[in-house]
Amino acid sequence: MSRSADTSSATAAGLKTVGGIVFIVVMALAVLFIVSAQPGPDPFDPRSGRPSGARGLVLTLQDSGGSVSDTKSVPDPLDDTRVLLLEDRLDDEQRQDLLDFVEAGGIAVVADPESSLHGGSGLDGGAVPVAGSTSAANQQSATREANVRSGDCTIAALGRLRGVFVPSGVLYPVGPDEPQCMTDAAGVGDGQSFVIVREFGDGLIVGLGDNHPFVNQNLRFADNAGLAVALLVPERGAQVTFLLGKGVSPTIDDIGTGEETLRDLIPNWVWMALVVGAVAFVIFAISRAIGFGRIVAEPVVAPIAGSELVSATGNLMERAGHAPRAGWLLLERLHRDLCRAHDIDLSVPLDELDRVVAQRSGTQVGEVEAMLRRTVSTDTGLVELTAAIDRLRRQVFPEARLDTEPGGHPATQSTENHQSTENHQDESVNVS
Repeated sequence: MSRSADTSSATAAGLKTVGGIVFIVVMALAVLFIVSAQPGPDPFDPRSGRPSGARGLVLTLQDSGGSVSDTKSVPDPLDDTRVLLLEDRLDDEQRQDLLDFVEAGGIAVVADPESSLHGGSGLDGGAVPVAGSTSAANQQSATREANVRSGDCTIAALGRLRGVFVPSGVLYPVGPDEPQCMTDAAGVGDGQSFVIVREFGDGLIVGLGDNHPFVNQNLRFADNAGLAVALLVPERGAQVTFLLGKGVSPTIDDIGTGEETLRDLIPNWVWMALVVGAVAFVIFAISRAIGFGRIVAEPVVAPIAGSELVSATGNLMERAGHAPRAGWLLLERLHRDLCRAHDIDLSVPLDELDRVVAQRSGTQVGEVEAMLRRTVSTDTGLVELTAAIDRLRRQVFPEARLDTEPGGHPATQSTENHQSTENHQDESVNVS
């Protein structure tokens, strides 16, 4: 194989390796991107410590003596608990269940201004928008942090509050005889309230104009935390239930329940990662299996003249002093090789075999027959026979010439000049 061919093969192999590594890295980055692109916890999730979560509100209520839990389903109407709905994710059936809970004497605080449960009017029904900036609210005094102050508060439980910080909400229109609180906001006239109360059966629904005051990043401003405590934990030991509704991430209580199997619980991104990994492996395997450049023929090693079994047997016989038997084995092997090479039956007379070999290989008539009729009686005669068989094989079998030097002489010189019997024995094994 030429040096240029070796260089081309090495370059192609290097390109395949680099290409495979680059492909695997790209697939790994794609998987990481898919994983990182998964949505985080839902906003207003009481289990989330993110800025938009409500874990801080849970801790505040617990520190105030409340017993806090969360659930996807509406509590039983006979449960002695106050329900907080930060975001209305309820379906029609759950909304009706919540109304039944309130009608039976329960209290529900609905902080989602877009919910229809509290009955408050939207912007198209007379509500007034109100908004505040955290940079302006970051003061030491709760009164200065509040952008909606208590004002004319007729709700006794909220009478001691100074105000709340509302990032983006509304003030509902209320009548003069309706319960109201947090009515004083810049640019807002009379008859508007952040907190409204609606009686429904034997219970109450408290509506708020914004749910963002209760998330982690805004809970510390003004009396936001105080408003939640006043509405939900009027005394130590009060029960508070965060109503999550449907469509939220599974909770710990959900594990082991329902009809979902273990396969259903595995996130989709896990299956995507497995598929991408399998595709990457298949493509990498294909890329490694493809060869570039021209087809290179591998050199075939020249077959050894004589079988290893015959050579070993002859060597043992020679060591045991059975030179005639060893010579007969070598000649018998030569006879079978000549017959096989020229498609001649083993039973054909030696003179006929000699004639065919002479015609096809250019040997002298009678040379092959004379060789096959030789007898050996001594070790020296066995060495001479081995050398003669070697010369004849080089002449008759083309593959035997692969061991000759460029000048046409055998690469392994005749063993006739060797003096040691052991050296003669080894050479007879190599050429047989």
